[in-house]
Amino acid sequence: MAKVALLIAVSEYEPGLTPLPSTIKDIEAMQRVLGDPEIGGFEVKSLLNPDNLEMQTAIENLFLDRQRDDIVLLYFSGHGIKYDSGKLYFATKITRRNEKGELFKASTVSADFVHDIINDSRSRSRRQVIILDCCFSGAFANETKSRDDVSLDFQKIQLGGEGRAVLTSSTSIQYSFESIYTQYLVQGIETGEADENNDGFISVDELHQYVQRKVQENNHEMKPQIQAVIKEGYNIVLTKAPIHNRESIYLGIVRNWVRDGQISDIGRLALNEQQNRLEIESDKAVAIEEEVLKPYKEYQRKLQQYKEAFDRAVQKENPITEHTRRELIGFQRVLRLTDEDINRLEAAIIANLTTKKKHKFTTNTANKKLLQFIGLVVIAVVILVLGKLILSISLTSKSCQDMKNTPRTGLEISYGGQILQTDTNSCKKAGTQAFASGNYNDALNNFNLSLQKNPNDPETLIYRNNAKARQKGERLKIAVSVPMGANPNVAGEMLRGVAQAQDEVNNSSSGINGKFLEVAIANDDNEPNQASNIATQFVKDTSIRSVVGHNASHAAVSAAHVYQQEHLVMLSPTSFDDSLSKIGNYIFRIFTINDLAKRLSNYISNTAAKTNIVICFDAESPDNNSFQKEFTKAIDQTKTTINPTSCNLSDSNFDPNKMISQARSSGADSLFLAPDVQRIDKALKVVKANQGQFSLFSSPTMYTQQTLADKEADVNGMVLAVPWHPQAIPGNPFPQDAQKLWGGPVNWRTATSYDATKAIIAGLQKSNSNTREELQNTLHSPNFSVDGTTGKIQFSESGDRKNNPSFLVKVQQKAGTEQYEFVPIEP
Repeated sequence: MAKVALLIAVSEYEPGLTPLPSTIKDIEAMQRVLGDPEIGGFEVKSLLNPDNLEMQTAIENLFLDRQRDDIVLLYFSGHGIKYDSGKLYFATKITRRNEKGELFKASTVSADFVHDIINDSRSRSRRQVIILDCCFSGAFANETKSRDDVSLDFQKIQLGGEGRAVLTSSTSIQYSFESIYTQYLVQGIETGEADENNDGFISVDELHQYVQRKVQENNHEMKPQIQAVIKEGYNIVLTKAPIHNRESIYLGIVRNWVRDGQISDIGRLALNEQQNRLEIESDKAVAIEEEVLKPYKEYQRKLQQYKEAFDRAVQKENPITEHTRRELIGFQRVLRLTDEDINRLEAAIIANLTTKKKHKFTTNTANKKLLQFIGLVVIAVVILVLGKLILSISLTSKSCQDMKNTPRTGLEISYGGQILQTDTNSCKKAGTQAFASGNYNDALNNFNLSLQKNPNDPETLIYRNNAKARQKGERLKIAVSVPMGANPNVAGEMLRGVAQAQDEVNNSSSGINGKFLEVAIANDDNEPNQASNIATQFVKDTSIRSVVGHNASHAAVSAAHVYQQEHLVMLSPTSFDDSLSKIGNYIFRIFTINDLAKRLSNYISNTAAKTNIVICFDAESPDNNSFQKEFTKAIDQTKTTINPTSCNLSDSNFDPNKMISQARSSGADSLFLAPDVQRIDKALKVVKANQGQFSLFSSPTMYTQQTLADKEADVNGMVLAVPWHPQAIPGNPFPQDAQKLWGGPVNWRTATSYDATKAIIAGLQKSNSNTREELQNTLHSPNFSVDGTTGKIQFSESGDRKNNPSFLVKVQQKAGTEQYEFVPIEP
């Protein structure tokens, strides 16, 4: 396969055509990148200021006797003249007009001539690229104007063809002949930025998309176009990405082939092939692979350190004493290992130790039959002692030996007798078993030990406070329903808010009029049927005064009908669906979305100055369906228009790359994301496909650690509308208290769940009889209010909150790290 290119530039003209000195720089830049063996690899011939015969001869020689797999590129920079007949002509240095001011066609090279040459039977190449950086309509001197502004018709000028692509700088009259089109072509190739799919190569279509985006970003009037009669023309590979870009690509490929810190034999073969394809030197490939494997090796080193420490400890004392266990927990935190990591490791060591002891004992008894009786006696004594020790451990619960968790019931509802989230913490398991048997003192001790190991566990903190409430006897009960299995991150965020509010009131001197708060936790998995069944169970328990939840609107709406019918207060901290307000007077919401949509749309139009936005939403999600409707109404009141590109994240056939390509072609400059909480990964695939091309905006749903943790998705700069951020209300103690309690920052779901629980607590404190009906009346009272972390909380007659909070946050990279965070945008 050969790669040949002819670069033609005409800078000097006869009187009547404006000189174009910039074409000299254009042709030099194109020759630099196309001729570079590490990038273009073309055999390049340059032709500067030819007459018509020289130009025709060079073009004919370019295409003559080419083979099918050859890549042939023709580049022209100069004046293109679209004459009255609709034909296109390329001006040469001798192009001029006759005495009547008409074009001397004989002094030009016609597009028809080029067409005849490239379709000549002697040129069998099916990979042909024509790049035209020229003015297509009446580009004469100032005293001569073209009479129309007709767009270039590729079919009429007949430059299309099989496996052929035509790229042009513009379709309309250009009065400034200092084109920047070639500058962007060269920039996209030389930097590798045009390699949009990160495969190490730049295709014709990728190069066009890059140039088009740069033109739009810099508000140039030209309209670059691409034409290919069949799809293969778009896929012609022009150049390789520069070596530095290909190394980054190989880095990503290596990450995909690493499994459990290793590269399999099949992975090794695949990486060797990719290394050859990308032309990465062996020593460089090894260095890249070592960089990827370094965190895994570091993880194994830390595991080995802990293994050695535990092995030494268990050799000295078995079972481990409480003091040694606390030291091991501290060492675990220093190494930043999870409970799951060390539980597997410890279990293996103990099992191995037990096996060795059994083997040693068997050997001794086989060789010394005389000691069999003594051995049996010793074993009996050991069993008796161990039995007492085990009984003592179960009573004192200080060493947290591994215990089986209480089996789950059909509906996952727990006050502390079972673990709803995935957890291997032996202390927590011991606590739930003690709680289930009514031993609340041991449950409290075990939950305290569990929180020492994992202070960021809201389920355990709620169970600990429930144990305290049952010890006290006098208590009030509420419930919270979250998607434990479907979305554990969101569930944890909501539970932290409820747990923090419960912990504050149960640690206060008076509690709720002398009573402690007990919280039932339910897992609804964001499933409407399951949410409805859970709601039915909650209403049957007449001691439950109120419910915090549910998370997603389809679950919340389903449950809300049950609560309304049976007169149980539901306070939703996270649902966006406006239909909740219409269900009845027992349904309340901690925030609504109208103000959020307005604030975000005003920012997009006025501050970010975006003019054309694509709306990506989940048509099957009531939450974000509502948000996108409010956002659409708000954006319609601004200067920003909505791009017609369809983007439905719930569509099973949705292709993010295709959507991004369509959005580019239709002039979009920004993208709004409103995914269902269960399909945040779909939205992140859109972000990956975007590759930083469009500015990103989002509903509150994307405010998750999942968004920040996805290293392949370029979320940097994304702006989100949220009902809270830590600096929302200066002087409010909640953010600092949360930081101390959970060991890190929390997000808006934690804040709104905290406020929902605070509102219920305040309502119970102000209610006379603490009945469900009295609580509902209190919350609806115009005199009711409570200061929350999102501001003052009061409810309208509909149950919606008055004076809804709305803030904007932006994703930014933490200084000196590779991590990202949400930071507030000042109003």
